[in-house]
Amino acid sequence: MTDLENGGDLRHHMKTKKDWTEDQCKFILCCCIASFEYMHANGVIHRDIKPENLLLGENGYVKVTDFGISRMWSPENAADTSGTPGYMAPEVMCRQNHSYAIDYYALGIIGYEMMLGKRPYKGKDRKAIRDQILKEQV
Repeated sequence: MTDLENGGDLRHHMKTKKDWTEDQCKFILCCCIASFEYMHANGVIHRDIKPENLLLGENGYVKVTDFGISRMWSPENAADTSGTPGYMAPEVMCRQNHSYAIDYYALGIIGYEMMLGKRPYKGKDRKAIRDQILKEQV
């Protein structure tokens, strides 16, 4: 059970507020990073970081929610490929072993989306998004 957060989820705010300042983005991302540090120090990979799973309190602080597909980290986890395609790291989409970095990858996508108003990768399905992500990697 999650405590009531009257601020709504980040997706709602991203739809209604189109011009985020750099300081607002940094504040939200830093709140997430603090949450990640706690989760990861306790061995938990969230695996589904996306704006809908970030709740804002009345004071603007972020709470990470929906741990339904989170897992305890293990070195052999290539079969764990759940998540939302637009926010999934390439190693997850390619069914490779992965670590805590996948949560930070998703957070990078969110930061990009907040600043530019769109995700860096688009596609109608998981394969199309994966192909574009892999094509665009440096």
